[in-house]
Amino acid sequence: MLVYISSGIALCSITVCLVFGLTWAYLGHEIRHSSLLQEEFGTVVRRLIGSIGIFAIPVAVYLLEGKQSANNAEPFAFAWGACYAVSLLILVRSLITLMRDANYERRTGFYRFRRR
Repeated sequence: MLVYISSGIALCSITVCLVFGLTWAYLGHEIRHSSLLQEEFGTVVRRLIGSIGIFAIPVAVYLLEGKQSANNAEPFAFAWGACYAVSLLILVRSLITLMRDANYERRTGFYRFRRR
C-alpha cells in the first residue's frame, strides 16, 4: 500500500512542478512587471517548497532507517498521503489564482501596482 501512495504522490509532485514551470514560462513577463503577481508567485513558490518537503522528509526517514519501520507503514502512509493531499490542494488553489490574475492582466494590459 505504501508503494502505491508513494507512487501517486511522486506523480502528483512531478505534475505540479511541470505546471509551475509552464506557468512561469508562459506568464513570466507579467509576473516580472507586477508587484501583485510577484507576491502571488512568491506564495506559490513557498507552497511548492512545502509540498516537496512533505514529500521528501518521510522518504528520507525511510531511506535512513531502512526496513525497520516497514511493519508500521500503513497508518503512517495514510497520514502522509492525507497531509500531502491537503498541501497539494492549497498549492493548486494558489497556482490557479496566479494564472487567473496574470491572464487578466495580460488580456487587459492593466498592470495594477506596476513596478517601475
